[in-house]
Amino acid sequence: MSDTIDKTDVIDLLEVQSWLTGWGDFCNRGTVGGHLGYQSPCAIIMRDNVEQQSASVRPVMWNMDDQAYYTLIDRELAGMKQSGDKELMMWASLIRRYYLYGMSYTRLSKSVVSEYEHGEGTTVQTHVRKVQRHLANAERHIYEAILELS
Repeated sequence: MSDTIDKTDVIDLLEVQSWLTGWGDFCNRGTVGGHLGYQSPCAIIMRDNVEQQSASVRPVMWNMDDQAYYTLIDRELAGMKQSGDKELMMWASLIRRYYLYGMSYTRLSKSVVSEYEHGEGTTVQTHVRKVQRHLANAERHIYEAILELS
């Protein structure tokens, strides 16, 4: 992973976040408080904006329907969880709990990050920053996994 991210990567990462939001909504569609549609309104708006801004430079795969993306996300998360790599397992857990259950950063730091990283950081702010960093890395991992399929 490079430290420099160009504008297209930022747009793509925003789109991946919208897929993950839509995936959480799709998985929760039958539960109380879950969305009945396949994607949240925010995810639809973000997807439309991304399609308008960069329709000519996107691989064909980016035109798949939403349910196909959610299947890819499910498969990737299952692979991450069963990989045996502690970091990937933590990332899969963070993605699931943040996008599927809507947990706050503070709860994620207590329930997920503390399970994998013991004794690091002492303040709430450092825990929240850690969760944000891990969540961003997990989103980037999902993004790169989907790009490999194109």
